[in-house]
Amino acid sequence: MISSDKTQVTLFRSKQAYPVYLTIGNIPKHIRRKPSSRAHILLGYLPTTKLEQIEGDESRRRALVNLYHACMNLILSPLQKAGINGIRTSTGKGDIHRIHPIFAVHASDYPEQLLVTCVKFLGCPKCKAQGDGLGDASAELEFRDLGRILHALAMVDTDSMEEFAQTCQEERIKPVIHPFWENLPYVNVYRSITPDLLHQLYQGVIKHVFCWVISIHGASEIDARCQRFPPNHHIRIFSKGISSLSRITGQEHNQMCRFLMGLLMGTPSRLPDSQSAAQVIRAVRALLDFTYIASYPRQSTHTLCRLTESLNQLHNNLPVFIKLGIRKNMNLPKLHALRHYVRTIELFGTTDNFNTEYTERLHIDLAKDAYRSTNHKDEFIQMTTWLERKEKILQHQGFLEQQTPLVRLATKTRPALPALNPLRVLKMAKFPSATSVSFEAVETRYSARFFQAALARYVVLLSEPNIRLASCLEERASRLRFRFNKVSVYHKIRFLDSDSNSTLDSIHVQPQSVKNIRGRENQTSPARFDVALIYIGPGDVNDIQSEYNDCIYIVRG
Repeated sequence: MISSDKTQVTLFRSKQAYPVYLTIGNIPKHIRRKPSSRAHILLGYLPTTKLEQIEGDESRRRALVNLYHACMNLILSPLQKAGINGIRTSTGKGDIHRIHPIFAVHASDYPEQLLVTCVKFLGCPKCKAQGDGLGDASAELEFRDLGRILHALAMVDTDSMEEFAQTCQEERIKPVIHPFWENLPYVNVYRSITPDLLHQLYQGVIKHVFCWVISIHGASEIDARCQRFPPNHHIRIFSKGISSLSRITGQEHNQMCRFLMGLLMGTPSRLPDSQSAAQVIRAVRALLDFTYIASYPRQSTHTLCRLTESLNQLHNNLPVFIKLGIRKNMNLPKLHALRHYVRTIELFGTTDNFNTEYTERLHIDLAKDAYRSTNHKDEFIQMTTWLERKEKILQHQGFLEQQTPLVRLATKTRPALPALNPLRVLKMAKFPSATSVSFEAVETRYSARFFQAALARYVVLLSEPNIRLASCLEERASRLRFRFNKVSVYHKIRFLDSDSNSTLDSIHVQPQSVKNIRGRENQTSPARFDVALIYIGPGDVNDIQSEYNDCIYIVRG
């Protein structure tokens, strides 16, 4: 599994590095996605020259493409014999096996995919869709014929370069001289291109949808709605809105997706030109469904069918943006790439196996930190030397840790697969947030107007669990008198995942207070009372026969 991508290593002077990473497919993905596990290795740095000495933009672009393939051919040339004859290698237990390493996956963004597959701009790197055909969701996916393309590229060895260029033009590819995958065994590079959640969805289609939504309703209205969102767990609040943001990262787009439907649900029933807002909402909902289903760590036939249904619903409702005059067409390469997700998942597994977020994180350790350790002169030689020394130190550290019996025992335990519906475990602090809070303060400051009545019912149920009638419960609770008038209050309740012990959700109950924040006196902290949905089904509340059973309560605070 290969990945390559340019990255900036300086804030000024636009200094770039072009690392190439490699990992193998039989490494579990829970290990591959951890940079500390070192499941990816750095093969080398590609040249970042712009070849400014070559006159003519087209000639310069052609030379850069051929330079890339020549360097990749040099790096991956050992796979030609190893893939056919095999190589002897040892496993972690010391057993010797003969393996046949095959170039199977290339994970990258759209410009890199075109560079690898030699496809021209605005073309699909997997099928024959090109230009105006990208937006046609009903067209059949006719994948590129590798045999015909290899035959066209072999024409470079003939005397006529015009015939070579004409043949490549007919196949809609660039006239590249011997691409690096030409002689690799058992390789179909047009199948090796994999989905990319980061660049195709979050930094691609979703980024476009946010721009379209802002164009429909106006930047001021969208920003005002963002500012009115109440704080909540797992949701980032953009207090200044989202229309003025620049250089938005994929993580920020992910955070924005969590309240995108909330931005649209308050829209009027009719949009400009008498268009219905329901079609816009259906298109956005289908896109979000597709994004989250495609991100599942496990897939089945049922989930892949739902993924296809979401994509069909998205294409059925996208024409509303054309009717509103926001777009002239939907010929977007990243939107077209969504049609290949199901087939690629069936071939190579779930999308988190080849997510480019992992290699984006590797840029920090293997490119940017390495560049900062140099004196910025002949930096790539110094970077490789620094990385070799660091790798030897880490290997020695790992060797020392393996000598400890406890560490060796801990490495044998394999974590369980993540569940799609994790079991939530309630977690509270050991000590309360506030002590000796009077009943009056609970009812006024915490807005719990029926606290004493609820507490009385709770005490009666604890002392007499055999009560079955609600009338008896209310009658005995009304006669109950407390010998205390103050309680302790907890301002936060957390719900943890029983497997990973990570926080899944939380409930905040925070009254308004006046604090001294960062040296500024008399700063008022606003109150926060989260809304909780509590389901009381059959068998709860001691099977009391009343309106308490089989219902949902909305509790504030």
